[in-house]
Amino acid sequence: MGLMSLAHAADTEVARVIVKLKPDATVLRTTLAQAQAVADGASSSHPMARLGARRGLTVADGRALGNQMHVATAQGLSSQALAASLSKDSDVLYAVPDRLRKPMSFSGAPTDPLFAASGGNPYVLEGQWYLRQNNVTFKSATNAASAWSSATGNGVTVAVLDSGVRFDHPDLTTKLESGYNMISYASVSQVNGGRSADASDLGDWVDATDVNNVNAELHGNTGCTEQASSSWHGTKVAGIIGAETNNGVGMASMAPDVRLVPVRVLGKCGGWDSDILAGMRWAAGLSVPNVPANSHPAKVLNMSLGAPDACPQTYKDVVAELTALNVVVVVSAGNDNGLAVSSPASCPGVIAVTGLRHTGTKVAFSSVGPEVSISAPGGNCVNVGVGQTCLYPILTTSNTGVTVPIADGAGGSTYSDSISHPSYGTSFSAPQVSGAVALMLEARPTLTPAAVRSLLMASARTFPTSGSSPGVAACHLPNGAVQDECYCTQLTCGAGMLDVNQAVQLALTNPVAVIARTPESAQPGQPIQFSGSQSMASPGASTIVSYHWTLLDGGGIVNSSGWAADSSPLVVLPTAEGMFEIRLTVVDDQGHAASSDQWIVVGQPGTSNTATANSSGGGGGGGSVSALDLLALASLWAMAALRTPRRAVKA
Repeated sequence: MGLMSLAHAADTEVARVIVKLKPDATVLRTTLAQAQAVADGASSSHPMARLGARRGLTVADGRALGNQMHVATAQGLSSQALAASLSKDSDVLYAVPDRLRKPMSFSGAPTDPLFAASGGNPYVLEGQWYLRQNNVTFKSATNAASAWSSATGNGVTVAVLDSGVRFDHPDLTTKLESGYNMISYASVSQVNGGRSADASDLGDWVDATDVNNVNAELHGNTGCTEQASSSWHGTKVAGIIGAETNNGVGMASMAPDVRLVPVRVLGKCGGWDSDILAGMRWAAGLSVPNVPANSHPAKVLNMSLGAPDACPQTYKDVVAELTALNVVVVVSAGNDNGLAVSSPASCPGVIAVTGLRHTGTKVAFSSVGPEVSISAPGGNCVNVGVGQTCLYPILTTSNTGVTVPIADGAGGSTYSDSISHPSYGTSFSAPQVSGAVALMLEARPTLTPAAVRSLLMASARTFPTSGSSPGVAACHLPNGAVQDECYCTQLTCGAGMLDVNQAVQLALTNPVAVIARTPESAQPGQPIQFSGSQSMASPGASTIVSYHWTLLDGGGIVNSSGWAADSSPLVVLPTAEGMFEIRLTVVDDQGHAASSDQWIVVGQPGTSNTATANSSGGGGGGGSVSALDLLALASLWAMAALRTPRRAVKA
């Protein structure tokens, strides 16, 4: 059957679930005959079918993701219902719906001609303003170019989990490893058989035929909708991180000498959690059943994708696997106009990134919340009238094809511009942070993900609190109401504005204070244990010799009386819902000190609720906590039971 010859969408609902089995699950045991069949080439012993039979259900086996995770499908019931049924089996650790996620795009000076601002720049008048030194006009510019004399990303590999890339783009062709296409479904991938060794971006436009084909192959209404043109989303993200720099062609990038591994997980209509999770594991060098090993495992994963729901357990597990390998995961916060952070940006252990305007205020489209670690430019236009030039988009690599790609030799390679194809969205904030992380890891390869996050926050510049248009207020915690441009706070946009050069300098010289805590979700009357044991001494020092905890703001729910302030761990007992702020200061055996400040939200349901603003050696980012944040907490708690995550979002 040809790729586009699928007849029609099924008229019955089809459940899709990711199941994680216990290590000793009996359903994985095979009879001698089954074992011989597998040895003779059978694909599996169908553990999901056997699991479903126990529950009186007809269940089909999908792909195995590795680490005891499997995809299961069944007709005639919802994903939630199938997950609920399978999770009751004693062999099952958990079962969660396999959801669809979408890209998060909202629709020394190098010799690269598009880097500088000039009247002759045919793409963006202000060039790559986001890479340059911050100033009174470009308050959120990242100061990346200043870092290149110290680090360029040499020896570091970044995986781009996205829609694939255009391998023939002249600013990317020498920077790319082969990668992999992890999309399982032919109608989504546009490749017969689904997965393949070719991570090329084939275009993600969607017409009515595509919608029918996707629904038919997945046996139900997937929520897929038509999209007139292709986004070339992965090509754009890859260019921001690692386009060829100082070659006299096109643009510069955040990490000029980094290597890029494209992992194609998004196609027509988006991408499924099961493929994204497999892509994450493969990108980090972990094994995925029936997929060749990754010969270029990445130390940084960029994920400019998501959906508006709380972090699923599947992502928590895979992020934990990657953290154990010292792999840093950077995720865009989402483009829901001031609503809550999407997942997987809401997952513990990732670095979530919110988008800023050139002036340093939150850009209208960006999501916000206490899960955010740091903010970076997301692109903004100022001019919004028909035919007006978008003034401050994020210039990056692209393709001229409206639907299918056009080859470089036929004029296909291009760059996003200010008129017909501007790039803006938190999709393009996250890769700036990924590039910064690559520079930090070249400067200090032993940094852990927690230490990277702490240093990014410690080096962040303070958010502006004035200077924008009249009527712009402070951002508040998400409460279900849209909030457009606003002044960022630590509880909404992270520690501050990304400063790449300062982050690299701290990585080269400073100790790192890292606050770890359990449990993830703080609740009234339940002890919280804080530990500084993940802190790191400065280069040249051997160990951390002292810890000191300070209660900066008890919020009326925490009292420091009786604290063991000079010990690690520290146990704190919040008495009610609310917020409090603590500081950890560490000193290493060379006398160098660093500190980390952390806001804890107690009682906010359904989210990972840490907000951190760090300082190191007297530096640090910030922005005050708004009084509106305190008011918004009550709204969050009141409406938590009413919120239901949407299946997918085109940001």
